[in-house]
Amino acid sequence: MPETKAESAVFSLLQRLWRPQPARLSRQLSLLIRGILVVVFVFVYLYTVPMIKQKVFEIERNSARLVLNNVYEIADRMYAGVEQYREQALEGQKGGLRNVVDLAESFLDSHMEDAARRGIPLAQARASAFDYLRRFSFGNNDYLWVVDYDIRVLSHPDPRFDGKLAPESLTPRESDTLRQLVEQARADGAGFYHYRWPRLDGPDELDKVSYVRALPKWGLVIGAGVYLNDLEQQVQQRKQLALAELRQALAEIKIARTGYLYVFDSRGYMLIHPNDNLDGVRFISHQNPMSGKPIYQELMQVADTGKELHYRWDKPDDPDNYAYDKLSLVRYIEGFDWYICSSVYLDELQSSSERLSSRIMVLAAITMLATLLISNFFVNRITRPLKRLAETAVRVKGGDLSARTGLRRDDEIGLLASGFDAMVERLGDNIDSLDAEVRQRTEQLLASHNQAQRMSAVGQLAGGLAHDFNNLLSIVQGNLVIARERFGADQPELDALLAPAERAARRSADITHRLLAFARRQPLQAEPVAVKRLLDEAVELLASSFTSRHQLRYQAAPGLASCMARLDPGLMENALVNLGLNARDAMPDGGTLTLSAAVIERVAAAEPDTAEPEFDEPVPDGRYLQLQFMDQGSGFSDDAMAKALEPFFTTKPGQLNSGLGLSMVFGFVKQSHGYLALANQPQGGARVVVLLPVCRAESESEADFVSAEATSAVSENVPHSDEKTANSAINSGFEGKLFLLVEDDADVRQVVRQQLFSLGIHVLEATDADEALQLAMALQQASTPLDGVVSDVMMPGDIKGTELAARLRQQQPQLLILLMSGYAFDAAAADHSGVVHWPLVRKPFDRKQLHQALLQASQKSLSQDSESL
Repeated sequence: MPETKAESAVFSLLQRLWRPQPARLSRQLSLLIRGILVVVFVFVYLYTVPMIKQKVFEIERNSARLVLNNVYEIADRMYAGVEQYREQALEGQKGGLRNVVDLAESFLDSHMEDAARRGIPLAQARASAFDYLRRFSFGNNDYLWVVDYDIRVLSHPDPRFDGKLAPESLTPRESDTLRQLVEQARADGAGFYHYRWPRLDGPDELDKVSYVRALPKWGLVIGAGVYLNDLEQQVQQRKQLALAELRQALAEIKIARTGYLYVFDSRGYMLIHPNDNLDGVRFISHQNPMSGKPIYQELMQVADTGKELHYRWDKPDDPDNYAYDKLSLVRYIEGFDWYICSSVYLDELQSSSERLSSRIMVLAAITMLATLLISNFFVNRITRPLKRLAETAVRVKGGDLSARTGLRRDDEIGLLASGFDAMVERLGDNIDSLDAEVRQRTEQLLASHNQAQRMSAVGQLAGGLAHDFNNLLSIVQGNLVIARERFGADQPELDALLAPAERAARRSADITHRLLAFARRQPLQAEPVAVKRLLDEAVELLASSFTSRHQLRYQAAPGLASCMARLDPGLMENALVNLGLNARDAMPDGGTLTLSAAVIERVAAAEPDTAEPEFDEPVPDGRYLQLQFMDQGSGFSDDAMAKALEPFFTTKPGQLNSGLGLSMVFGFVKQSHGYLALANQPQGGARVVVLLPVCRAESESEADFVSAEATSAVSENVPHSDEKTANSAINSGFEGKLFLLVEDDADVRQVVRQQLFSLGIHVLEATDADEALQLAMALQQASTPLDGVVSDVMMPGDIKGTELAARLRQQQPQLLILLMSGYAFDAAAADHSGVVHWPLVRKPFDRKQLHQALLQASQKSLSQDSESL
């Protein structure tokens, strides 16, 4: 690609900065740093800028393809709706014809019976009945006709046929048609038949469908029919309505800066075009300047081939100058005979990549300039003190023990200078030893203060860091999985490189999760849990952390086996481990930790139980799971008892603990609607009591939970290292569904879209909630409702993911909704207790986790539908 002005300016700046200097220490360091910067800059330029240009160009081009495919899907669904309308209208007409013949037969029977009672001759009665039927009409001037078995027309509104034998009054083809109808009706009894017949007011034969019935009692055949071109007019009206809706949709679509979509048919008529000069006209005379062929024929040739048509065209600001390169993609809808085309100028596709490359170069130049200035500053800070230190050493060598460097810096040079000054002063009166001790103590205090500040900043930064970091991890992990699926199976060496990268990405996600748990910003994913099983696993995990000097005694009450509690099992396990490790650390000389669990029934007592510890707030009556931790340590002091639940409070010396253990446990207990109490035992040691409510509904049985847990285990136990096995194990259940993906980050949206595609899901995309609502409304108006929505929680604009979910669920009660979040805790997605009420999947996630979350969201949607019924 040609060199831009920004790139030329950068190289000129490098030439001005590269100025050789005398070979002194500072200049040597400066030259070395400049050389490294230049090499790095050249490497970054040669390695990244061309690639970025190419990738951005491809992204812009693929976005045009994506828009065209989305419009094609909408138009194709419109066609399906028109065809369905055609079939329904035809069936409705057939039902009406059957009713007309039934009515005529009933009239004929009643008329004949009445004539017989009144003594009217049969011939006279038949004549009056046929005269009445001859004047009967319905629909668009449609009529009844009656023929006897001899093919004599007895009743027909056309006087040419009425009362005559078929060969006498009809053309040979009409006579044959009528004869076939009579024979088929006599053989079948009744039925619908297609044939061609002229209208009453015209000679042209048209397609017609009639319901014909034989009446053996009277020796007659009676029929009624409609012309199919009347039905086709209604279908064409529906088609024009679909075209108008598509025109409105295309008017709001822009590709790049001035690109657009348009529609034409195989005869060269422009059905939709944003340019008034082309809209509604036949453009068969417009030619491609590059080939000299009609442009509409070349567009038809590349339809649905996946290839782009490259041609030259004019611009609105430069008409009749066909010198600008354009690219077009074409999709064809055969039923409508519509060609839907995208049109975009090539230079507009390249402009984004050029702008991005220029900005990268400018940013690199600014970075280099800043780096050079900073490097010169630090080089001077290194060489000047060294020169001063050397001059002081010369003075000391000459016998001047009062000489001092005067340098006071908190780096290696400062340490050297202070050491040198200390050595000189110790030669005199040993005063510098006291100064060194004071300086050392000051540095320790500063270090402690800095540590406290860092700990305080973690909680404030955790939310924002988690969102950005989890979004990045979503992109990294998603693309690693795609790379493994596409290339890893055939390239073992590449697979060996991708595997540790995937593990590192998952490990990074786990680190972010634990960081936010440390900051008490973790939501609850509450579910019915078999308490005894969870406690057994937690005790087994905790026992591995106890040394030979410590013992863990676990006591489970008999009724615990059937106990179910609604809580987050992961956070529950973390709370148990935290309490167990705190108790172990409180017994430095060894001892026994007793963990007891039981289901209790609390009722209001007349006399308060003095042995019961005081909980953080009054406990209402009810059934609770009671967990007690009793150690043999020194217990809580008065100060510790008052501050134990405060974040960052700890009684452990040094950096053994951050002081967040009990604070995290307290937050989890309160979010789970539980209660916590701290107390000292009479015989010594601390006692911690936790009360958690158990499930009240009997329907939440252990069997239900085991089934849900087994389902979860299947998804979690799929080996990450065997992607083929994992892929084959996934049976999506969502094939052919239409989902809306709402995500403001383009890279994350691309990864999630690929994961949804791999599950057989058709995907429409939106960058924010406003766009998503508009798209959902347009689809609903086009009778193409969505099957599901996957949306980020935090998005630009006033509408967040939860409000979007509520609005879409109000429009479509059966809609499947799944929220994504890079935060471990979103206030907008949860209530005051931190419980998330919409199905939520945390970023980063892979395809299996997304599939599992979709299944769970689908089950929740079905359960809500059944409840509403």
